[in-house]
Amino acid sequence: MMPTERHRLQEYLESSILRSTIGERLAEGATIIYPTETIYGIGGRGNSEGVKSRILAAKKRPLAQPMILIAGSRHVFDALQLAVPQPATRLADAFWPGYLTLVVPGRAEKQFIGIRVSPHRFLRTLAQSCSFPLFSTSANISGDAYVNDPDAIYTQFRNRVDYMIDAGPLPASKPSTVVKINRDNGVEILREGEIAGEDIKRVVAGE
Repeated sequence: MMPTERHRLQEYLESSILRSTIGERLAEGATIIYPTETIYGIGGRGNSEGVKSRILAAKKRPLAQPMILIAGSRHVFDALQLAVPQPATRLADAFWPGYLTLVVPGRAEKQFIGIRVSPHRFLRTLAQSCSFPLFSTSANISGDAYVNDPDAIYTQFRNRVDYMIDAGPLPASKPSTVVKINRDNGVEILREGEIAGEDIKRVVAGE
């Protein structure tokens, strides 16, 4: 692998050439460290098992562990052709883009997929040129604490990923709230984060 390219967020936003290049490379299977509204994540094309393996290897994380998919626009998830249950649609309408991860049924009978639409400028801009979501997992070695320091993250993952978009230290934030929607429309709050559980229940109830 070539040395990791590190670009400032503003440089990415202002350069159409850079945006195009990174979009093309991601489509080809490149991996990237990128900012979200919560933490820095490691990702890559979310429909490639080869990319998934590279990300998990970079984190030194067991290959069997799942990752969520993240995008800057809801339409990016259309290609997945998910049968999104009604409670999930209500929650997405209320809280996306934002601090909500929905775990919804996949195509296989027992499969579930975690998805989130982020309001962050990087992901919103990426969605304009990429028709696929990114795998998303925290930018730290598995088992180590996450550190909100772009320099430390770059040093740790230099030569392990292809790109890093540096937005500086990210503001302190609670994690996203994770809600699972079962095939029978049952709703389960797996993790309460920035969005309160009571607000989730209120929206599901149609209040």
